[in-house]
Amino acid sequence: MKRRHNPSPTQWENDEVEVSVPYSAAGVATTIVITSKFTGKMMLLDVGDGALRDLLERGNIQFVNDIELIAITHGHFDHMGGIHSLLGFLRMMKRTNQLHIVLPTNCTEAIGAIRGFRKAYSETLPFSFSYHELSPSSQFDTDFFKLRAIQVEHYGMENATDEDVLMPALGYRVRVGDTVIGYTGDTRPCPGAESIVRNADLAIIEATRRETPQSKRRVHLSEPEAKELGRLARNCILIHRIPDIE
Repeated sequence: MKRRHNPSPTQWENDEVEVSVPYSAAGVATTIVITSKFTGKMMLLDVGDGALRDLLERGNIQFVNDIELIAITHGHFDHMGGIHSLLGFLRMMKRTNQLHIVLPTNCTEAIGAIRGFRKAYSETLPFSFSYHELSPSSQFDTDFFKLRAIQVEHYGMENATDEDVLMPALGYRVRVGDTVIGYTGDTRPCPGAESIVRNADLAIIEATRRETPQSKRRVHLSEPEAKELGRLARNCILIHRIPDIE
């Protein structure tokens, strides 16, 4: 199987913040890097497979101590599959700063990966880290990033019933100084997605489907829906498209 299209890195910035999407493809991986221009501190929105490689390709390892916060939107592998390798690299490079990880309440996939890493290396970790389960509308603040969690509507193959059973899934509004960044994570059209992006300086919106499907069991946004949603924000980036393969 040969992949014809490799999503190119996407960047946006203003006077306060730089936002980089080094890679995002549905069913493969997504990682978003937010960097404060005033402090150099970083946060990651999702850590899909290859997140560590994407960070290293930026040309330095300053991120080892600069990452302050990781926010995971849901438990699908393409959004949290890189957490073990990233934590392992931080351990190997002897990070010393505390690290915070936030995720939806009962996000069993991510919680299991984080607990497994901690159990394996608890006696040899040079830094402390903690994970925080967030409920919808809850907030989490660090010294440099102010985050609010908003519920979105998403599910996948783990829903083996014909019922509309949603998985724990959040989008986030992040404030860095006076700049607001909204990230939908994976979602179908829902009020939460609108709340995330409304009046944001930058909206990062998944646009998995090229066309809007007719199915009643919606899992993702289509590109037309994502563009319409993006009009609620001052600027928008569309990510998480299905890669072209042959």
